[in-house]
Amino acid sequence: MSDDILMKYLNCIMGIFKWFVLQTILIFLLPSIWEGCLCIEFFAFVLLYTTLYSIFAEFVPRKHRVNWVLLPYSLYAIVVIMASLWRDSIAIGCYLLLPIFGALCVIAYKYIRKLYNKRKLITCICIVAIICLIKTIGVSLETHHHGTIESEKKEILERRNYLLDELITSPENVLNKMPAIIGTQFQGEWALYSCSMLTAALTNITQLYPETRDENIQYIDKLISIVMSYEMRYYDNMRWKEDPLETLDGDKSHISYLSHLAWMIGNYKTIGGDKKYDSLLSSLCQTMNRRILASKALNLPTYPNEAIYIPDMLVAIVALNQYANLNGGKYKSTVQRWIKAAKTTWKDDKTGLLVSFLQEDGTQYEDAPIKGSYAALNCYYLTLIDEEFAQQQYTQLKSLFWKDSFISGLKEYYDRKCYIGMDIDAGPILLELSPSGTAFAAGSATFFNDTKARKQILRTAEIAGHTIKIGNKRHYLLANMALVGEAIMLAMRTHIYKDKN
Repeated sequence: MSDDILMKYLNCIMGIFKWFVLQTILIFLLPSIWEGCLCIEFFAFVLLYTTLYSIFAEFVPRKHRVNWVLLPYSLYAIVVIMASLWRDSIAIGCYLLLPIFGALCVIAYKYIRKLYNKRKLITCICIVAIICLIKTIGVSLETHHHGTIESEKKEILERRNYLLDELITSPENVLNKMPAIIGTQFQGEWALYSCSMLTAALTNITQLYPETRDENIQYIDKLISIVMSYEMRYYDNMRWKEDPLETLDGDKSHISYLSHLAWMIGNYKTIGGDKKYDSLLSSLCQTMNRRILASKALNLPTYPNEAIYIPDMLVAIVALNQYANLNGGKYKSTVQRWIKAAKTTWKDDKTGLLVSFLQEDGTQYEDAPIKGSYAALNCYYLTLIDEEFAQQQYTQLKSLFWKDSFISGLKEYYDRKCYIGMDIDAGPILLELSPSGTAFAAGSATFFNDTKARKQILRTAEIAGHTIKIGNKRHYLLANMALVGEAIMLAMRTHIYKDKN
């Protein structure tokens, strides 16, 4: 093979790679334009016409290109038509017009490159402006239907489908989907939270769209089985030096694992699940209730020798309250005692918000921060127990922590600036905003019909997360790094008060 031919082959391969990557990036920037089209076949056809035209451009002499310009498209169209005859699912109209998108990409690239050679600064500005424009259009297209539960139905079910595909698998795979950099303990916590929040979302979806009930019961059943596995219990076992399910007669807390499992089973029963977990649920709630009443101040530590984390305790109170509603008020007195203490003893004097941390004896830490992420999560759990108290807390939370701008959301700190930071619970803090706090705030905003705040949070989520849609699945790009965030957002945005549907 001559050097000239070899160079043509190499140039051709590089061209295919360059143009395919460019188009793929633009496709992902504007997922709503390709509504219903994105799938494996879609990208296969993009690669096909990109390959054909790259070969054409490299091997056909320039003087003959005008005469033969339709040849690559003709070959492409033949393949599309044959594929549509073979598979009914092939959207022939969409795919026959798809090369127009490729042509526009080439024209735009050539123009920008020409501009670049003349005026580098102007070119850079143009590129940034184009990216911003594309992003703005993408955000607008992805969020324009937000507002009613019916207009969001398709999106909600597609996000559900994505999470089901990711989480209904083996326990090992669920754990491996959590970032390894956070360590074994937090991997376990995030995996548990992902399953628990997806269960909450499925419960909400069942109440919003009753036709999904039967399949959602099955999904929750599978999630419960995953959470009950030894692998998913290990993070708690590791800290307490004993298995949480094998020591229900013991006195150690295990409140994190037990409460989420009980809440999941309670949700399973709420939407019509059978009696297969009744005995376990009874044992879990009896154990939590006994340990809470035996504690120094109605609170249990998440882990040994650590502070009491109020959001973790609230999951237990939610589970006991749920059990009481399903079983004639049993354990209701414990719930009421805890809420009374929360209203009178555990509120921060400066903010009026429920504290984030307590000492083992139930007293507050001096100068302990009130974190937006914890406070927002507290508000969400309170909506499941005491709506009036939750409403008061949400109103106060917004007055202190809400940041209203183009990128709106909840701040992690109300009394100091933090434009860039990192917190294991809040996530990466940027421009003062707390990712997890903003997500949890969506739960209360949805529940209390705070339409403006909810739309702003969903817009912020789209700007920061960037939606990817392939087939009947949709998710934020950030879910590839923090799947738990996707599950939380779905649970929060579907947390509609039943009388407001």
